[in-house]
Amino acid sequence: MTDDTIVNDIEKGPQSPTDTEHTLGGDAIIEIGEHEGASTGRFSSDSSYRSSTNGAHAQPPQNEKSRPTFLRRVTGSFKSEPEPPGVTEIKTRQLDNTPNGYPRLAAFQSSETNFSLYRSFTYLHSRVLLDLQDEIANLEKELDEIDWDDFDEEPERLRSREIDVAKAGDEGDARNRRVILKEIRTKLMEYDEVLIKARTLDSFQKPSDRNYRSVRRFHHNHKPLMDAETESIRSKEDTVSLRNSGREGGSFDGGLEKTIFKIDEWIGVMLQLRAKTTNKYITLYSSTRIDKLANILITLIIFALLVVPVVAMYLLTSTSVHSGNDSGSSDSSVLSMDSNTRDTLNAVGLLIVFTLLFSAAMSLLTKAARHELFAASAAYCAILVVFIGNFTGPGN
Repeated sequence: MTDDTIVNDIEKGPQSPTDTEHTLGGDAIIEIGEHEGASTGRFSSDSSYRSSTNGAHAQPPQNEKSRPTFLRRVTGSFKSEPEPPGVTEIKTRQLDNTPNGYPRLAAFQSSETNFSLYRSFTYLHSRVLLDLQDEIANLEKELDEIDWDDFDEEPERLRSREIDVAKAGDEGDARNRRVILKEIRTKLMEYDEVLIKARTLDSFQKPSDRNYRSVRRFHHNHKPLMDAETESIRSKEDTVSLRNSGREGGSFDGGLEKTIFKIDEWIGVMLQLRAKTTNKYITLYSSTRIDKLANILITLIIFALLVVPVVAMYLLTSTSVHSGNDSGSSDSSVLSMDSNTRDTLNAVGLLIVFTLLFSAAMSLLTKAARHELFAASAAYCAILVVFIGNFTGPGN
């Protein structure tokens, strides 16, 4: 799925790819078992065969004759047989069959991770952390005061934990060092837990503008909640997405969906998946089909970026282009050298242009880090430089 979704111009509605056809994965192969009746019939046939009086000339049962050989078992694994309905049947929760309200809103947001937008409550996390922080700071001050008092009056309590515990037990309910340390330990555990959770929430990805607008349009079209309970979706700055941020080419896939939706409606229908809704204003795309189409386009782009500059520089610097200039005169030699120099400079300019195009494609189509982008661009440029050095004209 991409970062974005596509909306119908008639009525604004959300859309996103969702693939319910690929729900299982793994390397194990499970075959369809035989019916119980078949197993029973085979047992009866084997029993009658064993009970036959003419054991020497008894014919094997029909099932024994039809048992597949090793070659049939090997070749049979490559034959595609239709699966029974009990295997191909898939149950999908449809939005149209869900009561409007929180049930339909939950079904919609769980239909695609791009629509799983929730509040992170950053402000409340900060309030709780600040409150715990102040409580721990006050306990720290109180502990320091007790330590200095004992340093002046009973320094042995600071040098021995056993003595401090024993004397704290004699003090009864007095607020001593043991009580304060216990409270600090409890507050620190609570503070650390909230702090780590806040850091985890902060790493969540923010929703794209198109996905956020799609969810807002769903609220506008279906009105699943009362107006007083829609404040959460209006807090865009405090909204996070459950979508995995590690997906490569998300923006490219989103632009691809939008382009397909606008250019060719027939291709868009091929990539759609209508199992979860029949609403014409909600378009759910198959993420697998979008990924396949995106991979094909990216492969073509990479092929063009590798082949086109090589062919163009070969035509510019090939020695066959200058074969007509071998007349032997000094004027022809000078003209040939000038032509070779000009063609080499043109090839260098072509190298610069395609290196920039390759860097732009890397940054747009992938989520490569900066050092990866520099390394890939340097390697690409080095390949083109090799071709310039190998296909130079006469006189260079």
